[in-house]
Order: sequence, then structure tokens, then C-alpha cells
Amino acid sequence: MAKAKVGIAKNPKSGFWHNQAGVTYDALGDSQSAVKELKLASTLDPSNPGDDYALYALYKRKAMHSQQRQVLLDALEKYPNNPVGRFEFAHILEEEKHWADSLREYQVAKRLAASVKGSMYTDLRGNPFDIDGVREEVDKAIDRVAKLGKSAQPQK
Repeated sequence: MAKAKVGIAKNPKSGFWHNQAGVTYDALGDSQSAVKELKLASTLDPSNPGDDYALYALYKRKAMHSQQRQVLLDALEKYPNNPVGRFEFAHILEEEKHWADSLREYQVAKRLAASVKGSMYTDLRGNPFDIDGVREEVDKAIDRVAKLGKSAQPQK
């Protein structure tokens, strides 16, 4: 935290240092300060989805559904080709019982993950995302949502 505070003191408009402060506050259990710093980081560096994903992770842990949904959409607006982001959004849609939309997003996540060489997707800002989990879970998710979607259709 000391490094982040020094960085902010030297450059109060640094999205990087506010991100570092937010991540540190989150690790220390101060969610309110973490949210404040991560939102500020995102405002100061609006083209960097890393701040949005850090905030998304916090909201997800706190089960703040509407906030996590919105911040994930903000991140995907910046970089729509992130297979991890697409997979997470598909999961949100699945929780909301939007079967067709969820299935589509899982399929997009699968296609995007397949196009990445190695286990890391790196966005244009250099933010790394481990996609092994997407590759391991996406087929099961596609099967599950396809079945849920079929069972939700009215029987003839």
C-alpha cells in the first residue's frame, strides 16, 4: 500500500497507481475503498479493461450481480475478443436464465479461446488472462445451457 500511496502522491491522475491501491485495499478486506480506487482508475484510464476486470472480480466475490454484470459489459465494450470476459458474461446470462444468449456467448468464448496459442490471452493493453479454465469448462457449459434451453421450451 505504501508504494501505491507514494505513486498516487507523485501522480494523482495515474490509473495504474489507483488500480494498485484498489487491489491492495481489496486484499486487505476494505471493499469500499477498493471499489472507490478501482472506479477512479477506470475513469483515469478508460481504455484499460484491467481496472474493470479487477472491479468485476471484487463484485463477483461479494455477489453483487448487477454491478458485476455492468462492469463486465464495460470491459467487453473495450475489448470484445477476450475469451475469459465472454465466458464470464455467458455465465451471468446463464444465471439470469437467458439460455439462447448464454449459449451464444459460450460459443463465442470457445471460438476465441481456440484462436489463442498457449494458455494466456493478452489484450491490446498487455493485460494477461489465463484461458485454461475457459478451455476446460466451455464444452460442459455449452452442453448444460443447450439442455436447459431445450427443457425451457414449451412442449408440443
